[in-house]
Amino acid sequence: MTQAIYQQYEAFKEKRNTLVSLIRELQGVLHALDMTDSENTVKQLESLVKSDSFKVLVIGEFKRGKSTFINAMLGDEILPAYARPCTAIINEVKWGEPRRVLLHHAKTEDSQNLPPQEVSVDQLEEYVVIQDGVSEVHGNRYDKVELFWPLKLCENGVEIIDSPGLNEHDIRQKVTMDYLSRVDAILFVLSCEALASKSELDVIDNILKPTGHEDIFFICNRFNMIRAKEREDVKQYGISRLAPRTKRGSERVFFISALDALEGRIDNDEERITKSGMLQVEQELEKFLANERGKIKILRPAREVQAAIYAARRTIPERDSMLKTDLKTLEARLEGAKEPLHRLKAEQDQIVRRISNFCDDIRITVSTEGCSFYRTLPEKVNEWIKKLETKTSVNLMSLEGAKPQVERLVQEVVTYLSSQVEAEFVEWQRDKLQPIVSQRLENLFQELDERAESFIDKIDGIKFEVSGGSVTTDDVGPRQVGALERVLSAAGGLVLGGVFLGGGMAAIGATLGYQEMLKSIIPQLALGIGTVFLVGLNPWVLIPIMAGGGVVQTFITSNATTNKVKEEVSKRFAASLRDSAQQRGNEVADAVLVKLREIQEAVNQGLGKEIQSVSDQVNSIVSEKQKGQVNVDQKLRELDSLRREIDVIDSELDTLIVEIAMPS
Repeated sequence: MTQAIYQQYEAFKEKRNTLVSLIRELQGVLHALDMTDSENTVKQLESLVKSDSFKVLVIGEFKRGKSTFINAMLGDEILPAYARPCTAIINEVKWGEPRRVLLHHAKTEDSQNLPPQEVSVDQLEEYVVIQDGVSEVHGNRYDKVELFWPLKLCENGVEIIDSPGLNEHDIRQKVTMDYLSRVDAILFVLSCEALASKSELDVIDNILKPTGHEDIFFICNRFNMIRAKEREDVKQYGISRLAPRTKRGSERVFFISALDALEGRIDNDEERITKSGMLQVEQELEKFLANERGKIKILRPAREVQAAIYAARRTIPERDSMLKTDLKTLEARLEGAKEPLHRLKAEQDQIVRRISNFCDDIRITVSTEGCSFYRTLPEKVNEWIKKLETKTSVNLMSLEGAKPQVERLVQEVVTYLSSQVEAEFVEWQRDKLQPIVSQRLENLFQELDERAESFIDKIDGIKFEVSGGSVTTDDVGPRQVGALERVLSAAGGLVLGGVFLGGGMAAIGATLGYQEMLKSIIPQLALGIGTVFLVGLNPWVLIPIMAGGGVVQTFITSNATTNKVKEEVSKRFAASLRDSAQQRGNEVADAVLVKLREIQEAVNQGLGKEIQSVSDQVNSIVSEKQKGQVNVDQKLRELDSLRREIDVIDSELDTLIVEIAMPS
């Protein structure tokens, strides 16, 4: 890329640095106010903001030119363009100097985490490519590779995540589990020579979109390999199939030659680079990352900063009043607050119990719905198998022998049936499960919002009684965070806790109400459910079982025809669905509960810290007063300085938020 293309990344980095500077200044204020919990949260926030990068996941089926495309982005032949399928290893390309490679081991059988192993770049292919005659798909010893390279693109905070081919189901599992919830952009590489196959569309429809990825970049590679007179037809076909599957339609469908872009960059051939179509992809990606995703990366932590500022503004007049109150009176007020605080603790327990009961109820509902869904599948298997015309046939007279033919046929049948189940599952999740969960979640969040509002009002009332001084709108300004958001921020923050990282973001300047939180939760629920389905529930596990010696040998000795194999595999497939329906329904329900339990714990911690903050502040003031009147007078003068400092931070933060929120 030329330097001009990087300008938007540079603009984003400037805004991020501004936010980091404001966070550091705020830490000093919080420390001076003895707001330890808020200070710790903001410290973690600083680390997160500084280290946060744009993660770009590049996926595609084998032999689509994916590695060549990534190398073209990086401007060098860094990743080997494998001539055969890889093991399930993810390659993460990051900024680093000097150049080095870290190989991360998978967990051992006894669950030990071995330290990363540094290997030379020349050795990389030995570790990530399946050797001839060796199957490592189900027994891979390595988890991922980190490549640190002094590349300008990566220096701008972009990490390229290269996933192996999507043809292997194990790899689809790994991509789903480890990356879909935390990548900023997905670049799906296809080949114009076999554009938008059913298996590719299945991945898009059944995995990517249900987990919240609506703005996918479709990279239609090898456009130069299409005859000139056929290119317009291929382009229109690709757009018709792919544009409806991404938020910006045809703007996100690119026709390129990755090889021309790569060789053009290696040879410094600007004309070849331009004709390759690569620059358009990079420009649109930069706009998307630096603007749309960049806004979220700044605005979400900015909301955490706003919550901390609001808390500091409330604390300053309270500390001022308590510093001016004699020690005996202050201690008496704190003693008088014990009973109302005890009642609030009981209210906290009631709120948490309400969420727990909700979790129990939703688990029963989801489990029942899940079991019902799985019990409908066996009767559909017969209909599906009738429509399957296999590419593999069994010819017992073939010189190849029966065993490899039967194994291929078994795998083809199970693969086909699994894809049918997967499609049914996604449709059920979208049309049946999510509406049920969404409606119940909306009711819960509305109730939590109301109860949090009441809880916070009581906390603030107790603080008023203890401090003896009121906090006015002039002291704190308009409340920019909702009651529930304040509670969750007290628990460590929305961003740090990862409670609402998915989905959309709240309108600028508005409270983050339960509706916005709900929008953020749903994609993560979908990801959790889909992950469980892919990893633990999908009948792909039948492949190694059915392809094993016993079953295959039965088919061979019985002189089974192609149709007999299909019939027997479908029977076993249907039986596996029938026998495990209850277990599968329960596991889907448990997947829904994972995120809900996180919310329960965050609410519990936040309410507890709100209660604890009352005695913490009083104890802090008592400590200051015990040091003598001179110290008290100094602390009172510091409060005036802290007010002014908060005003400056708040004003600069507002300016930053307005700049970020302006249309690009």
